[in-house]
Amino acid sequence: MNRLITHIGLCVAMFAGSTAMAGVTFYESENFGGRQIAGNEAMPNFRALDFNDRARSAIIEGGAWEVCVGTNFDNKCTVLDAGRYPSLGEWSRKISSARPVSPPQTNWQPPATGSTLPGQVTFYESDNFGGRHFAIQQPHGSFEGLGGRNSPQSAIVEGGAWEICVDADFHGDCRVFVPGRYPSLGGLAGRVSSARPAGAPGSEQPRGWAGASATLYSGQNLTGRAFALGGQGSGNLDGTFNDRASSLRVERGYWIFCSDASFQGECRTFGPGEYPRLPPELDNRISSGRRISNNYPYTDQPSWR
Repeated sequence: MNRLITHIGLCVAMFAGSTAMAGVTFYESENFGGRQIAGNEAMPNFRALDFNDRARSAIIEGGAWEVCVGTNFDNKCTVLDAGRYPSLGEWSRKISSARPVSPPQTNWQPPATGSTLPGQVTFYESDNFGGRHFAIQQPHGSFEGLGGRNSPQSAIVEGGAWEICVDADFHGDCRVFVPGRYPSLGGLAGRVSSARPAGAPGSEQPRGWAGASATLYSGQNLTGRAFALGGQGSGNLDGTFNDRASSLRVERGYWIFCSDASFQGECRTFGPGEYPRLPPELDNRISSGRRISNNYPYTDQPSWR
């Protein structure tokens, strides 16, 4: 106990002694109650602080922080902007590591244009947030002039989802990125030319996010509108892509898709590969889907009679 109190005291002192840096305080109870830990440097393992899976509220000052379910900033992560969080919501009692988000300084900045919208995306010219970078807070139909290059390789999205497109004026291959850190833009890396907040006038509704593990298509043979599923999938596609899929591609892992929400009704499993046609039980009937395993005992794709 004395060692823990000493460690927390050092963290608090470190936080108070460097107000110019981003600082965070995690609380064991909602509404900033109970035990707490604080710091302004990376905390890769909450177990060492006797605080693993205990944080339920937080106060962040000076800059955004990345919090992760796994230790060493692994597993599911998200970026929390500076502010007061009386409840950490879905992240409550799950955080095992945290670190400040502090992009390198640079002179590569976008021109000031018009009023800003909520949220921000910062693009980097190299993987893993390396090289020059620029941040935008409003729609940009062309990246010409923003450093003179249309080749972002990674990005940090904050405050809300953004639609990022290969062609100018939000055309071509477009994907929606929810808030988070993207060390690689996947299929869009080196090809981005425009971006805007998802939900901005004229933008499409979110279809998924980078690093998708499975993609649904409205037409057979992987044609028509595409809807990407990442992470653990979705328990309810109502309002996004419900009962619309006629084919699909699985890029990673083993997935189950079902005719009803919450993974109910007729369900079938799919391994990595392309499925130009769906079985009658799921054709234009998929309402939920999720990844059930990264690997499976066999590699053969299912067959329906």
